Formats: sequence, C-alpha cells, structure tokens
Amino acid sequence: MNNKHIEKEIKFLFSANEAKELSSSLKNWRGNRLYEKTTMFDNDDGIMYHKDARLRIREIKSKKHYITEFSYKKRLLENMGSIKREEEIELAFSIDSSPLISILENMGFYPISSYERFRTTYQINNTKTTLDEFPFGWILEIEGEEDSIEEVVNLLGLDEEKATLESCDDVYSRICKERNIIPKNDILFDDKNMPYINT
Repeated sequence: MNNKHIEKEIKFLFSANEAKELSSSLKNWRGNRLYEKTTMFDNDDGIMYHKDARLRIREIKSKKHYITEFSYKKRLLENMGSIKREEEIELAFSIDSSPLISILENMGFYPISSYERFRTTYQINNTKTTLDEFPFGWILEIEGEEDSIEEVVNLLGLDEEKATLESCDDVYSRICKERNIIPKNDILFDDKNMPYINT
C-alpha cells in the first residue's frame, strides 16, 4: 500500500454556538467556503458495505468553479489514538459529474446515500484544516502528519480526548438513534426534521 494514499486526520464535533466561537479563533487564517454535495455508490452485492469502504462522487460548487471529485476511501483499523487513518485514492475533474455517474451505473453501481455541507478550508501550519457545516451540526477536521495535527490541536485549544473517529454519516446515524428518529439516506439542509448536535 502506498503511504501517499494514507489520510491521517482528527475530528471534533460542535454545536452551532460552539462553532461560532471556533470561527472567531480561525479568523487569524483566511478561509475559503464552498458548497459540497457527496454521493456514495454501491452495487447489488454491497461490495463497498462489506469492505467498510466508500466509492463516492463529490460535487463542489462556487460562483466561478465547478469541481467533481471521484474517490475511494477505506477505513484502516490501525488508528493512532484519536487520529484516524484511512486509505484514500482521489481524482478531481473540472467537469459536471454526469459522465462519471453514467459510467458507474453502467458498471452496476448506483447511489445509496448522500450528504450536503458547507466547507471552509484553512491552511494552518502544515495541515489542511476544515470547518464543515452539516445539516445536523459542525465538524472540524485537521488533516496532515501526526506532529502537525498535534500542533494545530494545541494552537486552537482543543481537547484531544473529545475527538471522534466517526464519519459524518456515523454521527448523523448516532444522533438519530439517540433520539429515536429513523435515519434517512440523504442528509440535506432542507430536511425540516433534521436532529442537531447539542452543546
């Protein structure tokens, strides 16, 4: 396995009020905010589900740009404490996602779930640090090498013990379970029954 495809990251969950405080701390760095929609694909055999992997298309939109990312991700069991490790292979295109979707469908893969978010990206030291607004709450993600991640965690005054190894849809499913809500396949901003992360 090539190490350049191993993603190392740490994640923290925030309510809307907590995210406002965090945003104030992040004002020292210039952030770029974009809308994204991510769609996961699987086949009739559930090959992605059984591998605990994800085949996905992400559409990233701004006033000037439209980017399609096509990626494969697989969780790795060897996490480093609160730092999560995943195998990731990704390609980016400056095209509409329709041709990729058509290719996947002809190969027997179809959409199984999706989620929306607004992502603000910061370059802090040697990390890619992102603050994501999801329909259910906020997630801060710090990606880089272990020492750089630790530096930014300390710089932002975060408690590493409060980090989560959950993916965004894991978080959503857990919140729904805690509140006896049936989770939906699509996590969308226009869902008026969406549960929220509490403070």
